[in-house]
Amino acid sequence: MTKMFRLLVAALFGTLIYVLVSFTCGTDGIWATGQLREQKRILSARADEIQKINDSLALEYTALEKDPDVIAGFARKMGYVRDGEKVVKINGLISMDEYHFETGTPIKSIEPYSLPEWFCKVAGLLMFFVAYLYLMVKDFGPKSSVKKNKIKIKGIPVYDLPQV
Repeated sequence: MTKMFRLLVAALFGTLIYVLVSFTCGTDGIWATGQLREQKRILSARADEIQKINDSLALEYTALEKDPDVIAGFARKMGYVRDGEKVVKINGLISMDEYHFETGTPIKSIEPYSLPEWFCKVAGLLMFFVAYLYLMVKDFGPKSSVKKNKIKIKGIPVYDLPQV
């Protein structure tokens, strides 16, 4: 095996390992993409919940602006009375009149876990060196193939093949 062929085969294996590690575990790999897809699903679901709360608040705002009965109901809940009404307060009851629109805790997108680029490159280089050393050792090992039926006449190989 020639030196150039060994070098090319080793470079092929090194590049193959680099591409496989980057494709599966790199910053733009399958693993990181799956994590980002899951974050997108969670954020999308959360955005839908917040949109529902926003729609209900917009509806209440419109009702408070235009509907006199709704305005009167909210005024009573806040303690206001009309002229001529009598207020009766009962002690000991828990007031449920307070509105709390809980939108939850903020969700921040987090950086997905992945192998750094330098790790992918080092893995490719290590595979290159291992493949190159293996091919070098294999070439310098004992030669088991013996050339049979090969006759050389003045530098030209001639093969002794059986006649049919």
